[in-house]
Amino acid sequence: MVLKNKFIVAMLASIFIISSLTFLLFDSGINKNFNQSLPPKWKISIGKDGNVEFLNDKKNVNENNDNDNNNDNNNNNNNNNSQQSLKKEENNHIQDNRHKLTRFKDESDNPFNRIDKVYKENEKQNIERSNKVREAMKFSWDKYKQNAWGHDELRPLSNTWNDWLGMGLTIVDSLDTLYFMGLNDEYNDGREWVEKELNQKKPTGLNISVFETIIRFLGQYGTMYDLTGDEIYKEKGKELGDLLLYAFPEGKPFPNSFINLADHKSSTSGECVVLSEIGTVFLEFNHLSTITGDPKYKKYSDGVVDALTSMKTFIKGLVPIQVSMDAQKFCTDRVSVGAMGDSYYEYLLKMWIYYDGREEKYSTLFQESADAIIKHLYKVTSKGDGFITVMDYDVPTNTLEHLTCFAGGMFALAAVSNITGGDVEKDKLYMEVGKEVTKTCAKLYFTSATGLGPESAYLNQNGDAEVFGHSAASYYILRPETVESLFILYRLTGDTIYQDWAWKIFESINSVCKTNNGYVGIRDVSNIHSQRDDNQQSFFMAETLKYLYLIFQPSSVIPLNEYVFNTEAHPVKIQYQ
Repeated sequence: MVLKNKFIVAMLASIFIISSLTFLLFDSGINKNFNQSLPPKWKISIGKDGNVEFLNDKKNVNENNDNDNNNDNNNNNNNNNSQQSLKKEENNHIQDNRHKLTRFKDESDNPFNRIDKVYKENEKQNIERSNKVREAMKFSWDKYKQNAWGHDELRPLSNTWNDWLGMGLTIVDSLDTLYFMGLNDEYNDGREWVEKELNQKKPTGLNISVFETIIRFLGQYGTMYDLTGDEIYKEKGKELGDLLLYAFPEGKPFPNSFINLADHKSSTSGECVVLSEIGTVFLEFNHLSTITGDPKYKKYSDGVVDALTSMKTFIKGLVPIQVSMDAQKFCTDRVSVGAMGDSYYEYLLKMWIYYDGREEKYSTLFQESADAIIKHLYKVTSKGDGFITVMDYDVPTNTLEHLTCFAGGMFALAAVSNITGGDVEKDKLYMEVGKEVTKTCAKLYFTSATGLGPESAYLNQNGDAEVFGHSAASYYILRPETVESLFILYRLTGDTIYQDWAWKIFESINSVCKTNNGYVGIRDVSNIHSQRDDNQQSFFMAETLKYLYLIFQPSSVIPLNEYVFNTEAHPVKIQYQ
């Protein structure tokens, strides 16, 4: 028995040593230069040496989280017992300040807008460039209307269409972009179709994505109601919201992944759901309650976030990308701020912004997640390029997903919003991470043969991006995340380099992706003669072209201190107190 135990111990020790050596050989150095960019205050709490903590003992991690929570509770109890009335008033004042969006006396102090001076200086060029983007939008819309009207998406190469939601997706998804651009005839055509032709209960035989329906349809209805006050959008939103509630199984906190809107039947493949999908009910459902006055949608959303936050994670703030429907376990160890995880983290910040800080839990949850992302997932290549990677089995990889590129804008927005309660050093850190992530994502475009960014890249030991192998993917499907971050960084810093980068990307899209009948993606960004795909994505018109247009527009067009964008780039009115 003793010999057997010694043999087991020896085997475990060998496995640990081999695993450690393997990690060191294949990882290009976690955060090698990271410590240099950390403010002194955060070198302790974010990671003194910048290295990722290996969580081999998951039980200890959970115990540490429990201890942290217990200590917090004890401290809160002690404080409550000892506070005098005057101290209470002072603390209440501080707390009130912590949990509101940044206030400013006049526009010159507005941290959400630093572009007025530089915009005016370059006004002629800005107008010319925004007009070019507007032309691309009109071209895309015209070709869709000509060849796929009423269907979800246009297939430009075959002059056919793609139906996967069955509700005229491109029409609905494009409405606010058309509205901002002043394409009035096109907008009116779309609005008329929504009123007279769109039947959300129509039997199509399709089991449609609950997530995609929420962000593209429900999100748009709320946006258009905010912008126009047109009752048709509130009516459509309420109807769709009521239908989507059938996706929530009785006794379970999370919605199913798919639903048939005609017969109300919903389903999920297996027992697990995707984090980003269930985490994206927050903004749209809460806003639907706001505009209808019916609290039931918010209650469903609150149930989701409460269930998620009751689950213990291996690393505080980082939630695996698949969870069980009953909120009792995680179905994978994989953690990603990109595919299958992205909008959960995005909406923690945006829900806090949406409620002007009144929902305090989102401040706590976002900061826990943001700090954990920086500590465990943020890396710097040998060339000094900072990026956010994916974690598999508690070990970070060198993969950068295009879907993660929104995080540059997310961190920058967090830095100016006052979500940290005035922690200047942390705000500086968030802004620095936001800038670095955005720069690296843009660089993926500029170093490819086509000028377009890959779906995912592997950043090797030399700091170069590989688009084949190592979980990399070479295709480009007109995605918006990089230009989204460029738009936000431009608004928040006034640095025109972000405009120049955005324009360069737009020129590549026009050069490589435009066909005689619309815009398409390509199979390989490293090949200038790459095969094209055959789909004009609705998000190209809803997001990519919208952000490219807005980055050349004045700050008065969708000011960031008045609106927060949902994950499909539909702006939602912030609910100030």
